Amino acid sequence: MGAHSAQKALDMLRKRAGFSGGLLKTIALLSMTLDHFAVIIIRNGKLYGYSPEYYQMAIATPAGQRWLALYRVFRLLGRLAFPIFAFLLVEGFIHTGDFWKYFRRVFLMALLSELPYDLAFFNAIYHFERQNTGFTLACGLLMLYGMKRFRKKPLYKWLGVVLSCAMAELLRFDYGAVAILSIALMYNFRKEKALQTFSGALCSAVNSYESFCLGAAAFLPIFLYNGERGRFHSRWLFYIYYPLHLIVMYLMIYAGSMITS
Repeated sequence: MGAHSAQKALDMLRKRAGFSGGLLKTIALLSMTLDHFAVIIIRNGKLYGYSPEYYQMAIATPAGQRWLALYRVFRLLGRLAFPIFAFLLVEGFIHTGDFWKYFRRVFLMALLSELPYDLAFFNAIYHFERQNTGFTLACGLLMLYGMKRFRKKPLYKWLGVVLSCAMAELLRFDYGAVAILSIALMYNFRKEKALQTFSGALCSAVNSYESFCLGAAAFLPIFLYNGERGRFHSRWLFYIYYPLHLIVMYLMIYAGSMITS
């Protein structure tokens, strides 16, 4: 009876003060923007200039130290973004009425974002060492399709997960195999909120161990997800914003004359 009452109270909390899908997406977008501002504008522009020598000179100044402190704070806050996007991907997969249309949107965003991503992060037309997060999400989405299709064949289902993790590492998708595994576990435990939260938080902690495992903190709002779209819901916002903000930030470096020649 006690457990039932606690669950009822938790459900009431989610309904009254929980996080909608739209609000979760807004938090993730803000977190991602701060993270990318830190990397593109502060590190690559103000401090690094895509040059290790320039970086050493920049951080030797008081202004450089202040920028470095801000960079570290924004990077920590940025750890919240991917776990939330991964959770929303799982929710989107569960509720989509047309998987292939959903997949095409994610994959097209990944393709359109790759050039801006490589320019903004590496100042290169193509940089094979790492691919943008859109490819990670697209890979995760294909994996979810396989998990659903082979749900009655556990061997095939989990073999697909292993192959998807291997693909993420081989093709150097952002956040790698651990990100794909977190998507798989959040889907597998979708009907068991505590296990979903624990497994997702554990993977996110591993993926953000250099940032005090702060990625796990994303599962506090995720745990309070109320299952509603909310007022801030926009199907196309992320697909447009992701490549666009990379382009804008890359151009901002040049507009402010931040890159050394």
